[in-house]
Amino acid sequence: MKQLVICLLLLGCTMPVWSQTLSLPEEPVSRDDYQRIKTARLREGANFDAQEAACYQRFAVNDCLKKVQTKRIAVMADLKRQESRLHDRERNQLGVEALERIEQKALERQQKQDENQAQDAVDRAQEKLREQQDKRAEHAAKAATSPASVSAPTPSGPTAAEQAEARANYERKQADAQKKRLEIIKRQAEKASEPAKPLPIQP
Repeated sequence: MKQLVICLLLLGCTMPVWSQTLSLPEEPVSRDDYQRIKTARLREGANFDAQEAACYQRFAVNDCLKKVQTKRIAVMADLKRQESRLHDRERNQLGVEALERIEQKALERQQKQDENQAQDAVDRAQEKLREQQDKRAEHAAKAATSPASVSAPTPSGPTAAEQAEARANYERKQADAQKKRLEIIKRQAEKASEPAKPLPIQP
């Protein structure tokens, strides 16, 4: 009779543990999460082993063992589901991190390309300005040596406007690159907040 009371007390003490599930943090998955599941699996296994040993002290041994085994299967299946959810979340994390690296590299390449194009435009405008200044100097020199001759009209062009346009294009591309960065960060935040889809549980 005393052994029966001990067995019932043991079963009653462990039932709240079976009904609980491990609490999983939202972000990020760490080795500690897996360690908690491993520890829980070892602890529950030891509890069920003790309950099975107590069953041999009872009259209806097989019935007691069957109940303990049913509970063992349910608890271990729940731990397995939690471990699968951890695997899903970890895969999602790795995917998001890989996507972030790819998008960051693409953004850096685009920004570098925009900067090079803007610099090329500035260089072309400056080169055109130098050519026009050289032509003006050449015409001035000819006019000084030949006062009777009619000097050709000096070339004129919106050189200052071209420089301003090149600078405006550069600043616009910088603003577009910043906008792209903000959109990427927003998309990554939305992806990270989506719940991970659980994997099918293998029987």
